[in-house]
Amino acid sequence: MRARRNRQGGFTLIELLVALAIFSLAAAIAAGTFWSVTKAWVRGGEMLEQLHYGEFAMEQLVTALRGASWFPSKPEAFGFWLERDKASWVTSGTAFLPPDSPLRNGLHRLSVSVGSAQGERGLVVRAWPHLTEDADENDAEPWLVCPEAEEFTCEWYDFDVDSWSTDWEETNSLPKLVRVTLKMKKRQEFNEELELQRLVELEVAPDVPGRENRDRTTRVGRRNAPGEAAPAAAAEPGKVTLGAGRRGAAAAPGGAE
Repeated sequence: MRARRNRQGGFTLIELLVALAIFSLAAAIAAGTFWSVTKAWVRGGEMLEQLHYGEFAMEQLVTALRGASWFPSKPEAFGFWLERDKASWVTSGTAFLPPDSPLRNGLHRLSVSVGSAQGERGLVVRAWPHLTEDADENDAEPWLVCPEAEEFTCEWYDFDVDSWSTDWEETNSLPKLVRVTLKMKKRQEFNEELELQRLVELEVAPDVPGRENRDRTTRVGRRNAPGEAAPAAAAEPGKVTLGAGRRGAAAAPGGAE
């Protein structure tokens, strides 16, 4: 009777092995879930950090573009310079400028590109007086505004062909609508890239880039015959009005900032 009671109160080896297998499986599931949650948490934190850097740079960039200055009386001093990965313009705002910068009190030229500064690579900004004839962009001190930036692209909207372009030849004028794209660095653990994009309308830009220079040259070079009335400005063929420009911008992806 005692031996039978002892056998009924214990566990067999098979029961112990089954229990151990179930416990191991539950522990593996719990560990996998914990690892997935931890990885997602780290991933979200890195994404938020990049988004913070990118949004700050984008807000400064949009502010500087909205403050762009241009005067037809001296267009060569206020022109827009554009390469695919670099943009430069004259602005009256204080975006990107340090608090102690003397350029905060007036017009200055900004240059934005991806390069190296302070031993790091990212979005680099330079600023210098726009009316200084002997000023060189390379002489301006660069400062790093977004170390998380990997690529910067600037495009302008050509209303004549209704498409975006990086080929900008009117260096004495301003584009009416630009699109800036900032691509952040790819994170090592996650094969993902964060890309930010903004559309910005430059209110002071002429309706057709460079048209005002060609019109002025045509009017000065052409003399009216005796008794011939001067042509009215409103009757110029091919003139694109601001309203038509806005309709073209609406046809582009997104809306102007």
